[in-house]
Amino acid sequence: MKSLLTPLLLLSFSLLATSATYAETANTTVQIHTGQALDQSQGLDQSKHKQITLYYKSAVRTEQVLKDAQLQIAKHALLTTPIYWLQAAIFTHPLEKEKSALLALIAEKQSEFDQGDERYAALARLHQFIASSHFAKRAPLKLDYDQARITSSANPLLSGELTLQLPARSQQVWVLGAVKEVGAVKWQQRQSTAKYLNQAETISAAENDTAIVIQPDGKMETHPIAYWNDRHHDVAPGAIIYLPFTGGRLAPLDNLGFDASGFNEINQAVVSLLRERVL
Repeated sequence: MKSLLTPLLLLSFSLLATSATYAETANTTVQIHTGQALDQSQGLDQSKHKQITLYYKSAVRTEQVLKDAQLQIAKHALLTTPIYWLQAAIFTHPLEKEKSALLALIAEKQSEFDQGDERYAALARLHQFIASSHFAKRAPLKLDYDQARITSSANPLLSGELTLQLPARSQQVWVLGAVKEVGAVKWQQRQSTAKYLNQAETISAAENDTAIVIQPDGKMETHPIAYWNDRHHDVAPGAIIYLPFTGGRLAPLDNLGFDASGFNEINQAVVSLLRERVL
């Protein structure tokens, strides 16, 4: 995960730039994205999903963008419930190369197994989910309109071609990885990660100690799921639970005693990309 720090810091500095010359010459477009079209719990038709884009002749403060976006959301009735600020985000450029590389990696690994193998089926389901999802670089900025109005650090200048995600609160949690049932399950208050995984049915070649949870704000957490290390961690509505693959009990080990079955690269690439998923 260390490889993500440098580009994130560079992007942070870009967002916080206050050069007068740059602000006077830059053009800024912000596409408002409520995420409703992809939320199965809402039962919405994507063909009826209205796209609204804000145009500015120069760099613009976050507060102004959030104010204008909320006015447009209300005007066009894009949401029927309040904005879920925990999942609000700004995205910059698409990550199509990273997505294609991960799909190729999954397909290559899948080819090592027979079609009747549970690993083949689980990888196929993961491949389908990644292929049908959209990913873009997420700006390291926590969005909150009230904070943007009163705190300068929460109100940086924005510029370029951006996507502003302002969704309603989801009623789902996504479960992916080494499970038989990939997809959305109903979010339940105080329900543990282990119970969500039980609903999705884990396969034998799955990590049995910990799972990775990508919270709606993009924060990555490691949650214990075994009976011996069980400690409660909240899973927020809209989170993604990823259960890593392993080689199983008979998997070869490298000279340090780690799983050498070749799943580590896939696990790391999946988690990195899931943090950048656009609803």
